[in-house]
Amino acid sequence: MRSQIQALYRWHLQQQGPSADHTIASQRQRFTPELYQLLMRAQALTPADGRFVDFDLFSGTQVTTFSASLLGCSPLPSGRLQALVAVRAGLRNRSDEPLQQLRYILQNSQPEGWRIADIVYPGEPAFRLIPYLQHLLQEQR
Repeated sequence: MRSQIQALYRWHLQQQGPSADHTIASQRQRFTPELYQLLMRAQALTPADGRFVDFDLFSGTQVTTFSASLLGCSPLPSGRLQALVAVRAGLRNRSDEPLQQLRYILQNSQPEGWRIADIVYPGEPAFRLIPYLQHLLQEQR
């Protein structure tokens, strides 16, 4: 579980440059199939579609991510794990931004091991990635 989170953020931090690939495909093994499919479909949306992902999914912000650290993890009644990740994000040259604390929900998918099934973002009210992506991907009527 720890290696999934750490490897995801290593990749994410490398992807922030202007010449980066920015596609999630190389991280497929880190996500459950449901979340991966939603991420791929959402990533394909552009402003021309009238809807698109307008924030950094791995910091919950619209600014640069500088670092992330796993604060701990605990079991959930569903058999999943909840991992608390502190993410330092902000504008360049401003290190006084508060940490973002995201909760990663991980599911044990045998034989692959622990995979990211959802992300819960802070706020009042907090919101989850899966319902957000499902709503975003609904066809406009």
